[in-house]
Amino acid sequence: MFESLFSIDSIALTDAFPDVVFDAKLGEGGQKIVFKAQTQSEGSVAFKIIKTNQQIERTIREIDAASSFSPPRFPQIYRYGDATVADIDVVFIVEQFIEGVSLRKLIDSGPMSEEEVLNIGLDLILGLTETAEKNLVHRDIKPENIIVNEYVGAVLLDFGIARHLDLNSLTQDVAIFGPMTPGYAAPEQINNEKRSISVRTDLFAWGILMYEMLSGYNPFTKSCRTASEAIIRTLKYEPELLQGCNSELSRIISWCMRKQSHRRPPSPNYVYELLKGVVL
Repeated sequence: MFESLFSIDSIALTDAFPDVVFDAKLGEGGQKIVFKAQTQSEGSVAFKIIKTNQQIERTIREIDAASSFSPPRFPQIYRYGDATVADIDVVFIVEQFIEGVSLRKLIDSGPMSEEEVLNIGLDLILGLTETAEKNLVHRDIKPENIIVNEYVGAVLLDFGIARHLDLNSLTQDVAIFGPMTPGYAAPEQINNEKRSISVRTDLFAWGILMYEMLSGYNPFTKSCRTASEAIIRTLKYEPELLQGCNSELSRIISWCMRKQSHRRPPSPNYVYELLKGVVL
Protein backbone atom coordinates (compact mmCIF):
# COMPACT_ATOMS: atom_id res chain seq x y z
CA MET A 1 0.00 0.00 0.00
CA PHE A 2 1.31 3.46 -0.88
CA GLU A 3 0.98 6.56 1.24
CA SER A 4 0.88 9.80 -0.68
CA LEU A 5 2.77 12.85 0.58
CA PHE A 6 0.52 15.15 -1.41
CA SER A 7 -3.06 15.06 -2.65
CA ILE A 8 -4.62 16.47 -5.78
CA ASP A 9 -8.36 16.79 -6.25
CA SER A 10 -10.22 16.59 -9.55
CA ILE A 11 -10.92 20.33 -9.70
CA ALA A 12 -7.23 21.18 -9.39
CA LEU A 13 -6.39 18.65 -12.10
CA THR A 14 -8.95 20.10 -14.48
CA ASP A 15 -7.72 23.64 -13.84
CA ALA A 16 -4.09 22.66 -14.49
CA PHE A 17 -4.76 20.40 -17.48
CA PRO A 18 -7.97 21.57 -19.21
CA ASP A 19 -7.26 19.46 -22.32
CA VAL A 20 -7.06 16.20 -20.35
CA VAL A 21 -9.90 13.96 -19.17
CA PHE A 22 -8.80 11.87 -16.18
CA ASP A 23 -10.49 8.47 -16.16
CA ALA A 24 -9.01 6.50 -13.26
CA LYS A 25 -6.08 6.43 -10.88
CA LEU A 26 -3.66 3.63 -11.84
CA GLY A 27 -1.19 3.97 -9.00
CA GLU A 28 0.16 6.27 -6.33
CA GLY A 29 3.43 6.68 -4.47
CA GLY A 30 4.88 9.23 -2.10
CA GLN A 31 5.82 11.65 -4.90
CA LYS A 32 3.91 10.35 -7.90
CA ILE A 33 0.34 9.75 -9.07
CA VAL A 34 -0.44 7.91 -12.31
CA PHE A 35 -3.79 8.22 -14.08
CA LYS A 36 -5.37 6.66 -17.10
CA ALA A 37 -6.50 9.67 -19.11
CA GLN A 38 -7.69 10.91 -22.49
CA THR A 39 -6.07 13.76 -24.42
CA GLN A 40 -7.19 15.40 -27.62
CA SER A 41 -3.88 14.81 -29.40
CA GLU A 42 -2.75 11.37 -28.13
CA GLY A 43 -5.99 9.64 -27.15
CA SER A 44 -5.73 7.11 -24.30
CA VAL A 45 -2.60 7.72 -22.23
CA ALA A 46 -0.92 7.10 -18.90
CA PHE A 47 -0.61 10.54 -17.30
CA LYS A 48 2.05 10.83 -14.57
CA ILE A 49 2.16 13.72 -12.12
CA ILE A 50 5.35 13.94 -10.06
CA LYS A 51 6.02 16.29 -7.18
CA THR A 52 9.52 17.60 -7.79
CA ASN A 53 10.78 18.69 -4.34
CA GLN A 54 14.51 17.99 -4.15
CA GLN A 55 14.04 15.10 -6.56
CA ILE A 56 13.82 17.18 -9.73
CA GLU A 57 17.12 15.84 -11.08
CA ARG A 58 15.96 12.26 -10.56
CA THR A 59 12.65 13.15 -12.20
CA ILE A 60 14.39 14.55 -15.26
CA ARG A 61 16.61 11.48 -15.42
CA GLU A 62 13.53 9.26 -15.36
CA ILE A 63 12.06 11.16 -18.27
CA ASP A 64 15.31 11.17 -20.22
CA ALA A 65 15.82 7.46 -19.58
CA ALA A 66 12.28 6.49 -20.54
CA SER A 67 12.29 8.76 -23.61
CA SER A 68 15.29 6.96 -25.05
CA PHE A 69 13.33 3.70 -25.40
CA SER A 70 10.35 2.75 -27.51
CA PRO A 71 7.83 -0.06 -28.11
CA PRO A 72 7.40 -2.95 -28.00
CA ARG A 73 9.39 -3.51 -24.77
CA PHE A 74 8.73 -0.01 -23.40
CA PRO A 75 5.87 2.52 -23.63
CA GLN A 76 6.23 5.54 -25.91
CA ILE A 77 6.78 8.89 -24.19
CA TYR A 78 4.67 11.48 -26.01
CA ARG A 79 5.55 14.66 -24.14
CA TYR A 80 6.38 16.09 -20.74
CA GLY A 81 6.63 19.42 -18.98
CA ASP A 82 6.15 21.29 -15.72
CA ALA A 83 3.02 22.75 -14.19
CA THR A 84 1.50 23.98 -10.95
CA VAL A 85 -1.35 21.95 -9.48
CA ALA A 86 -3.06 23.24 -6.33
CA ASP A 87 -0.02 25.44 -5.63
CA ILE A 88 2.30 22.43 -5.94
CA ASP A 89 5.08 22.45 -8.53
CA VAL A 90 4.99 19.23 -10.52
CA VAL A 91 6.41 17.57 -13.60
CA PHE A 92 3.96 15.73 -15.84
CA ILE A 93 4.64 12.94 -18.30
CA VAL A 94 2.23 11.81 -21.00
CA GLU A 95 3.05 8.32 -22.19
CA GLN A 96 1.46 5.48 -24.11
CA PHE A 97 -1.16 3.56 -22.15
CA ILE A 98 -0.41 -0.15 -22.35
CA GLU A 99 -3.47 -2.38 -22.40
CA GLY A 100 -2.95 -5.66 -20.63
CA VAL A 101 -2.63 -7.41 -17.30
CA SER A 102 -0.19 -6.56 -14.55
CA LEU A 103 2.35 -9.31 -13.99
CA ARG A 104 1.52 -9.01 -10.31
CA LYS A 105 -2.06 -10.04 -11.02
CA LEU A 106 -0.88 -13.02 -13.08
CA ILE A 107 1.49 -14.18 -10.34
CA ASP A 108 -1.15 -13.77 -7.65
CA SER A 109 -3.36 -16.16 -9.62
CA GLY A 110 -0.87 -18.98 -8.96
CA PRO A 111 2.17 -20.60 -10.60
CA MET A 112 2.36 -20.01 -14.32
CA SER A 113 3.18 -22.50 -17.07
CA GLU A 114 6.81 -22.90 -18.13
CA GLU A 115 5.96 -21.81 -21.66
CA GLU A 116 4.32 -18.58 -20.46
CA VAL A 117 7.16 -17.87 -18.03
CA LEU A 118 9.80 -18.46 -20.69
CA ASN A 119 8.03 -16.14 -23.15
CA ILE A 120 7.74 -13.36 -20.57
CA GLY A 121 11.32 -13.93 -19.49
CA LEU A 122 12.56 -13.61 -23.07
CA ASP A 123 10.61 -10.37 -23.54
CA LEU A 124 12.07 -8.87 -20.38
CA ILE A 125 15.60 -9.94 -21.25
CA LEU A 126 15.24 -8.23 -24.62
CA GLY A 127 14.19 -5.08 -22.76
CA LEU A 128 17.17 -5.36 -20.41
CA THR A 129 19.44 -5.87 -23.40
CA GLU A 130 18.27 -2.47 -24.66
CA THR A 131 18.88 -0.78 -21.30
CA ALA A 132 22.32 -2.40 -21.05
CA GLU A 133 23.26 -1.08 -24.49
CA LYS A 134 22.61 2.44 -23.17
CA ASN A 135 24.54 1.75 -19.96
CA LEU A 136 21.41 2.08 -17.86
CA VAL A 137 20.34 0.01 -14.86
CA HIS A 138 16.59 0.02 -14.24
CA ARG A 139 16.91 -0.99 -10.54
CA ASP A 140 13.16 -1.56 -10.07
CA ILE A 141 12.31 -4.72 -11.99
CA LYS A 142 9.21 -6.06 -10.23
CA PRO A 143 5.77 -7.44 -11.19
CA GLU A 144 4.04 -4.10 -10.55
CA ASN A 145 6.21 -2.47 -13.23
CA ILE A 146 5.42 -5.01 -15.93
CA ILE A 147 2.31 -5.21 -18.12
CA VAL A 148 1.65 -8.29 -20.23
CA ASN A 149 -0.10 -7.44 -23.49
CA GLU A 150 -1.58 -10.29 -25.55
CA TYR A 151 -0.11 -8.92 -28.79
CA VAL A 152 3.36 -7.60 -27.90
CA GLY A 153 4.13 -9.55 -24.73
CA ALA A 154 5.76 -8.11 -21.59
CA VAL A 155 6.29 -4.33 -21.41
CA LEU A 156 8.58 -2.74 -18.80
CA LEU A 157 7.41 0.46 -17.09
CA ASP A 158 8.74 3.12 -14.72
CA PHE A 159 12.36 4.29 -14.74
CA GLY A 160 11.85 6.19 -11.48
CA ILE A 161 15.04 4.95 -9.77
CA ALA A 162 17.06 4.12 -12.87
CA ARG A 163 20.82 4.60 -12.64
CA HIS A 164 22.80 5.81 -15.65
CA LEU A 165 26.28 4.37 -15.21
CA ASP A 166 27.84 7.25 -17.14
CA LEU A 167 26.44 9.84 -14.68
CA ASN A 168 27.10 10.57 -11.03
CA SER A 169 24.86 8.80 -8.53
CA LEU A 170 22.03 10.76 -6.90
CA THR A 171 22.15 8.65 -3.73
CA GLN A 172 24.44 9.92 -0.99
CA ASP A 173 27.49 7.78 -0.30
CA VAL A 174 26.59 7.69 3.40
CA ALA A 175 23.09 6.35 2.74
CA ILE A 176 22.63 2.97 4.39
CA PHE A 177 20.43 1.67 1.58
CA GLY A 178 20.24 2.52 -2.10
CA PRO A 179 16.92 3.18 -3.88
CA MET A 180 15.12 -0.16 -4.11
CA THR A 181 12.06 -2.33 -3.64
CA PRO A 182 12.72 -4.91 -0.88
CA GLY A 183 12.30 -8.43 -2.20
CA TYR A 184 13.57 -7.57 -5.69
CA ALA A 185 16.69 -5.50 -5.02
CA ALA A 186 20.09 -7.16 -5.38
CA PRO A 187 22.47 -7.23 -2.39
CA GLU A 188 24.74 -4.55 -3.88
CA GLN A 189 21.69 -2.32 -4.36
CA ILE A 190 20.52 -2.88 -0.80
CA ASN A 191 23.99 -2.06 0.55
CA ASN A 192 24.37 1.01 -1.69
CA GLU A 193 27.58 -0.39 -3.18
CA LYS A 194 27.63 1.97 -6.12
CA ARG A 195 30.68 0.51 -7.81
CA SER A 196 29.00 -2.89 -7.95
CA ILE A 197 25.76 -1.60 -9.55
CA SER A 198 25.66 -2.91 -13.12
CA VAL A 199 23.43 -4.67 -15.63
CA ARG A 200 23.87 -7.73 -13.41
CA THR A 201 21.84 -5.91 -10.75
CA ASP A 202 18.79 -6.07 -13.02
CA LEU A 203 19.54 -9.72 -13.79
CA PHE A 204 19.17 -10.51 -10.09
CA ALA A 205 15.65 -9.03 -10.08
CA TRP A 206 14.87 -10.82 -13.35
CA GLY A 207 15.83 -14.11 -11.70
CA ILE A 208 13.49 -13.41 -8.79
CA LEU A 209 10.64 -12.68 -11.22
CA MET A 210 11.23 -15.94 -13.05
CA TYR A 211 11.38 -17.86 -9.77
CA GLU A 212 8.18 -16.19 -8.57
CA MET A 213 6.28 -16.86 -11.80
CA LEU A 214 7.18 -20.56 -11.74
CA SER A 215 6.69 -21.18 -8.02
CA GLY A 216 3.95 -18.70 -7.20
CA TYR A 217 5.96 -17.02 -4.44
CA ASN A 218 8.91 -14.68 -3.97
CA PRO A 219 11.67 -16.56 -2.10
CA PHE A 220 12.82 -13.37 -0.34
CA THR A 221 9.43 -12.08 0.84
CA LYS A 222 7.69 -15.36 1.63
CA SER A 223 6.65 -15.40 5.31
CA CYS A 224 8.18 -11.94 5.86
CA ARG A 225 6.09 -9.43 7.78
CA THR A 226 8.25 -6.36 7.20
CA ALA A 227 10.52 -4.86 4.56
CA SER A 228 13.46 -5.29 6.96
CA GLU A 229 12.86 -9.02 7.11
CA ALA A 230 12.82 -9.20 3.30
CA ILE A 231 16.10 -7.27 3.14
CA ILE A 232 17.82 -9.56 5.64
CA ARG A 233 16.46 -12.62 3.84
CA THR A 234 17.81 -11.32 0.52
CA LEU A 235 21.26 -10.86 2.03
CA LYS A 236 21.40 -14.14 3.95
CA TYR A 237 19.04 -16.73 2.45
CA GLU A 238 19.97 -18.92 -0.50
CA PRO A 239 16.77 -20.02 -2.32
CA GLU A 240 16.38 -23.68 -3.12
CA LEU A 241 16.84 -24.69 -6.73
CA LEU A 242 13.45 -24.80 -8.45
CA GLN A 243 12.17 -28.33 -8.84
CA GLY A 244 9.56 -29.72 -11.21
CA CYS A 245 10.56 -27.49 -14.11
CA ASN A 246 13.09 -27.56 -16.92
CA SER A 247 16.48 -28.11 -15.28
CA GLU A 248 18.35 -25.75 -17.62
CA LEU A 249 15.81 -22.98 -17.02
CA SER A 250 16.11 -23.56 -13.27
CA ARG A 251 19.92 -23.37 -13.51
CA ILE A 252 19.82 -20.07 -15.42
CA ILE A 253 17.44 -18.55 -12.85
CA SER A 254 19.63 -19.69 -9.95
CA TRP A 255 22.73 -18.28 -11.66
CA CYS A 256 21.10 -14.86 -11.98
CA MET A 257 20.23 -14.86 -8.27
CA ARG A 258 23.79 -15.27 -6.99
CA LYS A 259 24.56 -12.92 -4.08
CA GLN A 260 27.81 -11.60 -5.55
CA SER A 261 27.21 -9.67 -8.74
CA HIS A 262 30.39 -10.91 -10.45
CA ARG A 263 29.13 -14.49 -10.13
CA ARG A 264 26.01 -13.77 -12.20
CA PRO A 265 25.84 -13.98 -16.02
CA PRO A 266 27.82 -11.20 -17.71
CA SER A 267 24.95 -9.59 -19.61
CA PRO A 268 21.25 -9.80 -20.53
CA ASN A 269 22.23 -10.75 -24.08
CA TYR A 270 24.19 -13.72 -22.71
CA VAL A 271 21.10 -14.86 -20.80
CA TYR A 272 18.97 -14.36 -23.90
CA GLU A 273 21.18 -16.74 -25.89
CA LEU A 274 20.94 -19.31 -23.09
CA LEU A 275 17.15 -19.01 -22.94
CA LYS A 276 16.84 -19.57 -26.69
CA GLY A 277 18.43 -22.98 -26.14
CA VAL A 278 15.90 -24.05 -23.49
CA VAL A 279 13.61 -26.74 -24.93
CA LEU A 280 10.39 -27.27 -22.97
